[in-house]
Amino acid sequence: MLNDEYSRKFRLASVSLTVPVGRKNALVYRVPDALQTRVRAGVRVIVPVNSRKITGIVESPDVRADTVEGKNLRDILDVIDEVPVFTEDMRNLSEWMSSYYFSPRPAVLRTILPQPARRQSGLVVTLPSRKNRPRKAPAIEKERDSDGGETPSPAPLSRTEADVLAHVTAKKRVAVRSLQRRLPGKGVKEALERLQARALIKVTESFPRPWKVALPGDRSEPPDPASASETVRPRLTEAQQAACDDIRGAFDARRFEVFLLHGVTGSGKTEVYLTAAEYALRHGKSVVFLVPEIALTHQLLAQAQERFGGQVGVLHSAMTEKQRWEEWTRIARQEAVVAVGARSAVFAPVHNLGLIVVDEEHDAAYKQEEGIRYNARDLAVVRGKIAACPVVLGSATPALESYTHARTRQYTALSLPERIAARPLPKVEVIDLRKEFRGADIAPIFSARLKAALSATHRAGKQSVLFLNRRGYVTYVQCRACGEPLSCPHCSVSLTLHRQRRQLCCHYCGYTRRSVRVCPACREPALDGSGIGTEQVEAALTHLLPDARIARLDRDTVRRRGSLAKLLRAWRAHEFDVLIGTQLVAKGHDVPGVTLVGVILADVTLNRPDFRAAERTFQLLTQVAGRAGRGEDLGTVIVQTYAPRHYSIRCAARHDYAGFAAQEQRHRKQLGYPPFTRLINVRFEARDAERVEAAARVFAAALDRLLQSDEFSSAGSRRPLVLGPAPAPIERIKGQVRWQLLVKGPHRQLAHDLIGRARDAFERANPPRGVRLIIDTDPYSVV
Repeated sequence: MLNDEYSRKFRLASVSLTVPVGRKNALVYRVPDALQTRVRAGVRVIVPVNSRKITGIVESPDVRADTVEGKNLRDILDVIDEVPVFTEDMRNLSEWMSSYYFSPRPAVLRTILPQPARRQSGLVVTLPSRKNRPRKAPAIEKERDSDGGETPSPAPLSRTEADVLAHVTAKKRVAVRSLQRRLPGKGVKEALERLQARALIKVTESFPRPWKVALPGDRSEPPDPASASETVRPRLTEAQQAACDDIRGAFDARRFEVFLLHGVTGSGKTEVYLTAAEYALRHGKSVVFLVPEIALTHQLLAQAQERFGGQVGVLHSAMTEKQRWEEWTRIARQEAVVAVGARSAVFAPVHNLGLIVVDEEHDAAYKQEEGIRYNARDLAVVRGKIAACPVVLGSATPALESYTHARTRQYTALSLPERIAARPLPKVEVIDLRKEFRGADIAPIFSARLKAALSATHRAGKQSVLFLNRRGYVTYVQCRACGEPLSCPHCSVSLTLHRQRRQLCCHYCGYTRRSVRVCPACREPALDGSGIGTEQVEAALTHLLPDARIARLDRDTVRRRGSLAKLLRAWRAHEFDVLIGTQLVAKGHDVPGVTLVGVILADVTLNRPDFRAAERTFQLLTQVAGRAGRGEDLGTVIVQTYAPRHYSIRCAARHDYAGFAAQEQRHRKQLGYPPFTRLINVRFEARDAERVEAAARVFAAALDRLLQSDEFSSAGSRRPLVLGPAPAPIERIKGQVRWQLLVKGPHRQLAHDLIGRARDAFERANPPRGVRLIIDTDPYSVV
């Protein structure tokens, strides 16, 4: 530890790093005299780490010397920003996120900050100006033959020099570290020196750009009326008004409170959001709107822009890096005070946060499945608590965890039990496919009832939606002669046939191969497909309704930028009669012309090996059913299923959320799943199966030792339970073999302490190298 005399001589600051450096989250540096007034919490600085210069964020500008280990502290090299790029609220959120999701701070900062805000200093290579370049391009050194007969031309380029020059010419600007990663072990440093000496390239040091934002202050004045639309506000229903009054009460009291707005489809939840947001803006506060999918961002964004004009900023992953940075800076400068976006918009750099809205809060899309496995809905609640502002979670089918919190009064329940203008909910008919297709050689896609309804709806000039949560033409291809399926070489899954693209595709890793007629294993022309996808539904519907205008909405049809928004605009304008799609058609679309919804096969999600399968099925059926009858005409929903008596399907047919939740809660409680326990999934991934299994068993042994200690053995019924280790249900994805173990416990802190200490013991035990450890807190799925 450093002594007090050291503190009197030097001011010390703690700096969080934006790139991983070993296991370090933050390092302590001395603050030079010249930087004393500029080093403040939240500003970016350049600090030395070994021989590198790293961008970091000042966490604490004044660190006591007696808390610091080591003696040879180094100086902060420079301060990038004049004002903090990272507010105190966001520093608190990042600290909570790092702890709760077992993630190092550099990874958290890289998740929260856009790439330009965390750009590193370092050497970059560019081409010199034209007048400083050699007039004649140098030759490339030729390889000598075995007897050395080939004589190189004067001053040729080596192969490494040629590769470096070609890459820089193509990219115009390249970081030296990028070149060294691209050409490992090829003498890049020496090649750069020789190329620069010959004026073929230019090597300079690049620094991150300073953050040019005015110092934030409370917006004491309401937003400029000229920037908002003067559209007529719809008259609120009694239930809508009651919900808005409750939200305003929490806002006026500057009180953190979570509201669960449970409203049936078409009940006007969006108007409650917008009215509450308008109130917050009038009082000088900012608002964050979260939606689960980019598909919904366009619709809510249009409504928000109509209400609030140019005060709206948008953030989502489909934007280019430049677009995202421009919107991020607009929000940070308070030029935009309403941030609308998908999952990552929970990190929007708003100031004076007054309200957070999470629409369709139940949706799985809020769960990040790569990198840090955070849930944006849960982070929204934490951010609201830090900012002391209300958080509104809205859904027609709330997540069982949120519903339970409302029942136990941890959240405040708000209800919208009826549709706007007292429009009736659609009538739902359940078709038992076991009876419908009994004795048939091949089960047709449409039941007789659905065929008749599609034809009648088309004749009446109305629109229909057909829902099937499977892409492609057939989902499984197998040889009738030898029984061998066509499987992905990188994943433990079968390939899906996409007939329009003439490809067999893996929906996990993206592997594709041309479709074939002959079995690769036995060379017999006996391949046969089973399982239907949206492509096959489209082909069958074309035969049923040859004069209908048909569109398909799935991941295959909206690959190009802007194609999704274009398709949805055409759908709302009634340029299509029937829209066929996956879960993308179920989420939030308000098209008054839709009077019929057909669910081709409701069992797709019900049969997944997942403890949320019944809840997911109920939510999807209820949400897609809600697309029907939103105009003046009554809606009809036809659900085809092989499990008509399953409670998730029966309750969805009755629009009975409470009945479903009661039955599902009983099942979850018996099996020990959320919301009655906390789950943490620990996964191990590598290409070598033996190493993965060995690592999983080392971690399991650490857990077992800890559970036998007095601290955990005396916990009684609160003691966590460990399931596994075992291979994951899908054992191999993208060439990575996967093992996992599941920790379940009713007490969150005990489960977290157990995992944290087991991880430390695992790392001290020198586990097999090359195995990736992934800790997923509150997993949405354990597949």
